[in-house]
Amino acid sequence: MGTTGTGTAGRPVERPALVLAGASAALLSLAAGFYVARGPSWLSLGLDAFGPLHLLAATAGVLCLVVVLKRPEAGMLLLVAVLYTNLSEVLVRNYRLPSLLQLLAAAVVTALAARQLSSGESGGPRVVVDPLLVPLAAYCGVVLASSLVSADAGLTDEKLSGHLKGILVFLIVTNLTTTRPALRRVVWVLVLSGAFLGAISLCQVLTRSYAQEFGGFARVKLAQIVGGVREPRIAGPLGDPNFYAQILVPLVPLALYRLWDERPARLRLLAALALAAITAALAFTYSRGGALAAGLVLALAAVDKRIKLRHILPCAALAALLLLWVPSEFGGRLGTLRRLLPEEDEEAVTVSAESSFEQRKLLMQTAWEMFDAHPWLGVGAGNYSEHFDEYAAHVGSATPSYENFGERRYPHNLFLEVAAETGILGLLTFGAAVAGALLSALAAARRFARAGDSRSGALASSIALALVAYLVSSLFLHGHYIQYLWLLVALAAAARQVARGEESGARVASPSG
Repeated sequence: MGTTGTGTAGRPVERPALVLAGASAALLSLAAGFYVARGPSWLSLGLDAFGPLHLLAATAGVLCLVVVLKRPEAGMLLLVAVLYTNLSEVLVRNYRLPSLLQLLAAAVVTALAARQLSSGESGGPRVVVDPLLVPLAAYCGVVLASSLVSADAGLTDEKLSGHLKGILVFLIVTNLTTTRPALRRVVWVLVLSGAFLGAISLCQVLTRSYAQEFGGFARVKLAQIVGGVREPRIAGPLGDPNFYAQILVPLVPLALYRLWDERPARLRLLAALALAAITAALAFTYSRGGALAAGLVLALAAVDKRIKLRHILPCAALAALLLLWVPSEFGGRLGTLRRLLPEEDEEAVTVSAESSFEQRKLLMQTAWEMFDAHPWLGVGAGNYSEHFDEYAAHVGSATPSYENFGERRYPHNLFLEVAAETGILGLLTFGAAVAGALLSALAAARRFARAGDSRSGALASSIALALVAYLVSSLFLHGHYIQYLWLLVALAAAARQVARGEESGARVASPSG
C-alpha cells in the first residue's frame, strides 16, 4: 500500500493520489491557457494581443492559485508584495492583464473560509476581529453618508471602494499574521519589495535610462528641481515622484531595524543593501516631504535605540560622504524648505506665483474653506475638485486658480482632504483608526519588552515609526494611494494581536501566573 497523508478532515489520503491530482491540475491549467489563447468569442478579457506572455501569466496564475488555496499564509505574503510594488496596476496598465490584486484577495479569502469551515468544532483557527476594525468600518460609513451631499456621487463611490478594499486587506493581514515568525516575514516582504523597487530606480539613475520604464516599475517625471533647473525625477511604479517617496519612506525604519536586530550576518547584510537601495531611490525622487519624514524617523529611531553620541558621529560622517554623491540640486531643493519658516526679511522668502509652495498653500486653504462651510460631513468624499473653483475664490492667492483649467485638484494634505470631504465625522473616525494603529504598535513593543523579547519589541517599534513616516509625508500629499496606509495599519494591529497572544500564553505557562 502507498504512503498516506492526512486530509483536512483527518482521513488518510494516498500520496499517489495527491501526485495524480497535482499533475492533472497542472495539465488542466495548461490546456485552459491554450484554449484562452485562441480567443474564443464567448470569453472577452479585453486583451487585444493575447500571446505567449499572457499564456505564461495565465498558467503561472493558476498554479499560484493552487498554492494559495493550500497555503493562505503564502498567499497573504504574495498579496503584500503585489500591493506594495503596485504590480497589479503595472500589469493592467502595461500588459492589459486582469487585476492580480483582486484575484489574489479572492483566493486568500476563499482559502480562509475553507479553513474555517474545515476546522468546524475541532478548535481550529478562529476569525480575528481586531478592535481597529470598528473605526475603519465607521470611517467607511461616514464616506458612504457623505454621498448624500456629494455633487458627484460616482467619485464618492470610488473612494468608498478603495477604503473597502483596504478593510479587506486589513482582515487578511490580521487573520494570517498571528505569530512572531509570521509578523517578521511580512516585514521582510515589505523591506524586500522596497529593495526591488529601489534597485530598479537606482539602475535607471546610474545608467540614465530615463526613456525606459523597466517593465512599468520605473516611470519618470521631468520637473523643476530648484530655480530654473529641470531634471528627471524618478517615480517608480506609481508615476508620481512624491507618492513614490511616500511609499519608500516607511520602509526606511523597517529596513534599519532589521539591520540592527537580525542575528545572522547574511540577513543584516541583506537589510543593509535594502536600506541603501531604498534611501538612494528616495533621494532621487527629490521629494522634500519624503526627506523631512525620513529625517524625523531616523531621529526618533536614534532616541528609541538610545544611540550614544560616539555612535552617531561616525554615522553622520558616513552620511556626509554619501551626500557628496547625491546631486547638488537635491540639497538646493531641500534648502527651499526654509520658506516654511517665518523670516524677518520678507523679500528673502518671497515665493513667486508659479512656486509649488504658493500653489499648495492655495490648495490647502481652499480645503479649509470647504471644511469651514461644511463642518459635519464635508462636501462629499472625492468631491474636493468639484468645489475647488467655488471656494478658491474666497481664499485669495498670488497663484491664479484658473491655471490648467479643467484639471482635477487635490488639497496636498491628507488630513485637510479628510476634513474638507467628510467633515468632523470623518476626522474623528479616520483619526481614531490611525491613532489606534499607532497605539497598537507601541503597545505591542511594550508587551514584547515585558516578555523579554527585545527583538520582537524592536520590530513593533519599527512598525510604529513606519506609520509616523507615512503620516508625516501625508502633511504634503493627499490620500491618492491610501491602500498603503491601511496596510501599515493592519500590520500594527497584527503586531498587537501577536504580542497579546504571546503574553497570554506566557501567563498560562507560568505556574505563578
